[in-house]
Amino acid sequence: MSRSRQPPLVTGISPNEGIPWTKVTIRGENLGTGPTDLIGLTICGHNCLLTAEWMSASKIVCRVGQAKNDKGDIIVTTKSGGKGTSTVSFKLLKPEKIGILDQSAVWVDEMNYYDMRTDRNKGIPPLSLRPANPLGIEIEKSKFSQKDLEMLFPGMSADFTSENFSAAWYLIENHSNTSFEQLKMAVMNLKRQANKKSEGSLAYVKGGLSTFFEAQDALSGSQSPQPLSHRPPHMHTGSWGSIRPIWHRKGGLLKQ
Repeated sequence: MSRSRQPPLVTGISPNEGIPWTKVTIRGENLGTGPTDLIGLTICGHNCLLTAEWMSASKIVCRVGQAKNDKGDIIVTTKSGGKGTSTVSFKLLKPEKIGILDQSAVWVDEMNYYDMRTDRNKGIPPLSLRPANPLGIEIEKSKFSQKDLEMLFPGMSADFTSENFSAAWYLIENHSNTSFEQLKMAVMNLKRQANKKSEGSLAYVKGGLSTFFEAQDALSGSQSPQPLSHRPPHMHTGSWGSIRPIWHRKGGLLKQ
């Protein structure tokens, strides 16, 4: 099919690097005759057409998406000119993750710190947020580049909430200059955190035992009397009655 115009040619982009969702201005030649003529726009292989705003035949404004490639061309496609070419490229940077306790000039979205390893489409209480510094020692950012670490640990992650978490990657990235004595102190901090979590869960269970027994008594009292031979096995007085005398109330909790 013949085209009425020359293919689009991208000759400039500003800025030429940035993190995902960076707003960029694309300049070039034959970038379309109007908004309806623009049918395709990719940056680093990612489709950015949904955020594209056609300004003129030499200017388009859009936002860069979550591209897989860290560097790539800017390709514009129009009805009148077809698929174009580019003389410039865009470098996609990975955003530095800001901890929820780190100082920042922007508001940190706490949803990024929820435990999303499950597939359940529901929110998780803020109490389940993971600490920004799990080891409890000073964090020193590594001099290694993110790209080098990704090559060293393919398919892994330094995010301790990820299923592919790599402890080695995390230590290199955050504690490459930490002494062995400090690391031993970090292990003790982790053990203390684990013990606190276990004690908290146990206290929660103990606190609910009295409520459970009261509910069981209420259910038993509301049922009409039945012959022992017709009761389900779990309702026989032999099984429940033999347990009840062993327990006694003390301080609001049931102890053996």
